Amino acid sequence: MNLSTSAAGLPVRSGSFSGWRLMFRLAGVFNIAVAIPLWFAPVAVCTLFGFEPVPVDILYTDLFAVLVITFGIGYWRVGANPVRNRVMIEKGIIGKLLVVLVGYQHFLAGTTSLPFAALVTGDLVWAFFFWRYLRTHPEQGRAA
Repeated sequence: MNLSTSAAGLPVRSGSFSGWRLMFRLAGVFNIAVAIPLWFAPVAVCTLFGFEPVPVDILYTDLFAVLVITFGIGYWRVGANPVRNRVMIEKGIIGKLLVVLVGYQHFLAGTTSLPFAALVTGDLVWAFFFWRYLRTHPEQGRAA
């Protein structure tokens, strides 16, 4: 295994640093693209994903949507400087895995649909990519 480092001090095997920046920016866009429809058309989105009953009091969908947007903005900022924003990456992994846990729990209980389970699987994929970045880009002075 090649453990040499690039001029930027990153492991050579870790891939293009600009590619990682793009990945975090895409994660931000994903979050925002999912949350905006939920915020502005919660009944339509809930109907599309088979939530039963469709929420009448949309306070909680609105709050969830703005939190997802906030994380999306955070991931966009991580894309500008992943090294400096490492804590946001760690929080993102936790948040995404918790969304997957809750989403799958509701799918298995029959309170949501397969399309919703597929949507939260996207968060599982993003969590893997975030973890992969942390694994291939250890903090200065720490081994992976």
